[in-house]
Amino acid sequence: MISMETALPILKAIGNNDCIGVTLIDKDGTLIFRNKGQEEISGIKNADVVGKHFSVLPHHRELEAVFRTGAPKLGLPYSTILGTQAIVHRFPLCDEENKVIGVMTITIFRDAKDMEKILFKYNLMKTKLSYYEEEVRKLRSATYSFSNIIGNSEKIKFTIKVAKKYATSNSPVLITGESGTGKELFAHALHLASQRKLEPFVVINCPSIPEELLESELFGYKTGAFSGAIKNGKVGKFEVANKGTIFLDEISAMSPKLQPKLLRVLQDHKIERLGSNQYVEIDFKVISATNKDLKDLVDQGRFREDLYYRLSVLSVDLPPLRDRKEDLSPLIEHFLESFREESGLATREIAPDALNVLHQWHWPGNVRELKNVLERVATSSGSKRIGIKDLPDYLFLKSSFLAKDEETSPETNLLRRSKRNLERNMLQTKLSKHNWNKSRTANELGISRPLLYALIKKYNLKESNIS
Repeated sequence: MISMETALPILKAIGNNDCIGVTLIDKDGTLIFRNKGQEEISGIKNADVVGKHFSVLPHHRELEAVFRTGAPKLGLPYSTILGTQAIVHRFPLCDEENKVIGVMTITIFRDAKDMEKILFKYNLMKTKLSYYEEEVRKLRSATYSFSNIIGNSEKIKFTIKVAKKYATSNSPVLITGESGTGKELFAHALHLASQRKLEPFVVINCPSIPEELLESELFGYKTGAFSGAIKNGKVGKFEVANKGTIFLDEISAMSPKLQPKLLRVLQDHKIERLGSNQYVEIDFKVISATNKDLKDLVDQGRFREDLYYRLSVLSVDLPPLRDRKEDLSPLIEHFLESFREESGLATREIAPDALNVLHQWHWPGNVRELKNVLERVATSSGSKRIGIKDLPDYLFLKSSFLAKDEETSPETNLLRRSKRNLERNMLQTKLSKHNWNKSRTANELGISRPLLYALIKKYNLKESNIS
């Protein structure tokens, strides 16, 4: 029990409070207490009503109902003699036997407009919260669907068909392919075509995270797990991906020390935060990708065999761009259109001879390299049409990749050397004739200046040598 000595200062403070209005009525209906706040809100002086029956107050019928039924009346509008609308709570005071021995009223707003302002702020905050939640959901969601994968070749259409079939399964999917073939694009599409499409899509780029931090990033950690840890701990990526998909990009770069822990999580669907001894069950689908041959890494002892088989239950192998050259035209059209929309670049088409050069190139960087070349050319040229003169020099050199499949007999090598010598001598003659004026030399030879520069570099020709 609180002593009267302690309670009196508190009651006195309530009496002087002008933020809320408080009224106490005893079992006989007599007003025994009314604070300053109630006086100011209602416009009725305390001296005029304290000690009298509550029937002298406006809205006395509501007070009478509370006495009679013992049921509270909460959040009701209260019209004051000052012409304002307040909000009042009226509730019974009961003894240990639940008998009504009085009534208390609390008025919380001087004017209902104050409540409207608060509700407006609340609704505004609720709207903002919904917006931010949606934005966070988008950040944790996939961006690209199968409709974003450009190509009409049989190889890419077959790959998409296989991937769509795998999207309906919860089994792990391993995406393989050279750098730049679109492995992350396919991972996004697999998620958006699955039943988990409304749930998180979490990307982990294994090489970009230091080895000593990768475990805490994947599985999280408890407070005080290690020096420098966040005070309240941290949720790992697997927990964030609960009910959704986690994408492990460049899985071949994962530390051998962490591989057995990942295997255990994939098998049990449970994670244990660093510094904790409790397991958390999670529901997820895992998609991994690599540009390395994981089977070779297994044979070399650099990747666990059991983890490899766990990750590659289903596999999608993406074809390189050199094996689907018929997709060059639709890809070029797509990229040029995206440059116009995103950056306002003027380029709309590519000349046939320039397109032929692109078809001759072997594209070691695949679709990513193609996009890079087109963006560079479209930005630097500023014209509506890409011509052969706009293309980078290196595209005109015959690649060693293509050459390796040619015949290598002594007769073939002799012929090739003869052709190279003839080409080199002709370049020397024409450059000397025009005093190393490259425009005139290119015109006479009927080639572009970029190709001429590439040939000069190929044969290591120098003006001093020719002179």
